[in-house]
Amino acid sequence: MNSAPTPPSDDLKPYAPQSRSWFLTILPVCLIALCAELATAILNNSTLPVYFHNGLKIGTDVLTLIMIPFFISEALFKSPLGVLADRFGRKPLMLAGALVTVFTPLILMSIHYDPAATTAVAMVICFGFLRLLDGLGGAALWPSLFAYVGDTVPENKRGAAMGLLNVTYMVGLALSFLIGGVVDDAFGPIFTGDATLSQTMRTVGNTIKDGFGHLRHHDHTPVVDAVTQVAAQPEHYFPSFYLASVLFAIAAILCATGLRSKAQIRAAAQIEHHEEEHVTWAGFLEAMRSVPQFLAIAFVTFAGIGCIATLVKIFAMEEFKVTEKEVGLLALWPILIIGALALPIGHLSDHWGKTRCVRLGFVVCAVGLWGMPISFHMHSAREIGFIGSAAVMGLGFVLAFPAWNALLTTLADADKRGTVIGAVATAQGVGVLLGVTTGGLLYKHAGHIAPFVAAASLVTVGMLLSLLTIRESQLKGRGR
Repeated sequence: MNSAPTPPSDDLKPYAPQSRSWFLTILPVCLIALCAELATAILNNSTLPVYFHNGLKIGTDVLTLIMIPFFISEALFKSPLGVLADRFGRKPLMLAGALVTVFTPLILMSIHYDPAATTAVAMVICFGFLRLLDGLGGAALWPSLFAYVGDTVPENKRGAAMGLLNVTYMVGLALSFLIGGVVDDAFGPIFTGDATLSQTMRTVGNTIKDGFGHLRHHDHTPVVDAVTQVAAQPEHYFPSFYLASVLFAIAAILCATGLRSKAQIRAAAQIEHHEEEHVTWAGFLEAMRSVPQFLAIAFVTFAGIGCIATLVKIFAMEEFKVTEKEVGLLALWPILIIGALALPIGHLSDHWGKTRCVRLGFVVCAVGLWGMPISFHMHSAREIGFIGSAAVMGLGFVLAFPAWNALLTTLADADKRGTVIGAVATAQGVGVLLGVTTGGLLYKHAGHIAPFVAAASLVTVGMLLSLLTIRESQLKGRGR
């Protein structure tokens, strides 16, 4: 694959294996992933859709246009930034990616938007530009993070390592809806002028002292009315923006203090340093041609995921008539249970076979996604059926994607690992971009359940591609 010989990826050892296990090696990576995923999910899935839609009174069609630059930026920059990570190391890219998103939420919430003002279009463009910067930060962070695991964890432990990363991902996703809603409901009144800091802290203290008893009981009609009224004010969502900035700042500090540089990784793995090979367009295309089936599957599958990614919370609030906090409670336990299963499932891929886990995971994902629109029309128990189907989809996700990422790190040589992961991440980003665009239009013009039908259809195509193209014989000798 390379013009100069390089050590096969299976020969890479975790640094200082005599004193550091693979778990301790990736522990700081998991903490970075937890902070970054929690912050990203709070912004993308929890806060921004309702901030724009409910707070600023922006329709879902314009909302889609604002969110699209994030996915355009991710799609365009993941591959070139993966190449840079191969050349200069994972740590600088991860640090830069986290730092970018420390500041963008603070700037975004300071922009004053009035739909009747002559500056409305300019403000929408500013929102889109800030989303583009967030996408750039994600493009720098995530491919380098997964490649770092591939650099530092032996091949026979990568499924477990990716499973542990999946745990942090699922925990961040699970908590994002709840934490985003709770901090907005608790501290939002300070920014809307409906409560003082002392009143808010007294209320929070009483809630903690009572053991969140109001969440266990269902006498919450006055709370729903109050939250519904205040949630129409954009300032209500400011606490989530501050929280996301703090989380990315913590991730940046962990990147700076907890990760090894490229030179340190080489030295600890006892790899002889060679003159760096210059990155060329031909080399980049060669890396992409090494995993064509992964590019196709990633594009189609993430197009399906994108159809519903930015609409889930809006859908739940409008169709199930629940508050922000209640959306978080509905999502919390199923995702936490799935997250608890992620680590043993990651171990399963190391022993049962990575390709088998990928293919079975896609099947389970497709079944869960089809269950969501079907259960929605079962009026007697549509909420339970919808959440249960989403849980099945999540189970398929944690089965497929640790093995998926482990396969990618195994298929790529060490000096092309970031390039390959970046290329596949680009395909994912382009797919999500197409899905978000399509989902927003379907939601407004074809009905609220239409994006879920489209998502299920596209993930089914991805499932069929995985069954037909990811085979043991193609991967023999390089990881299964």
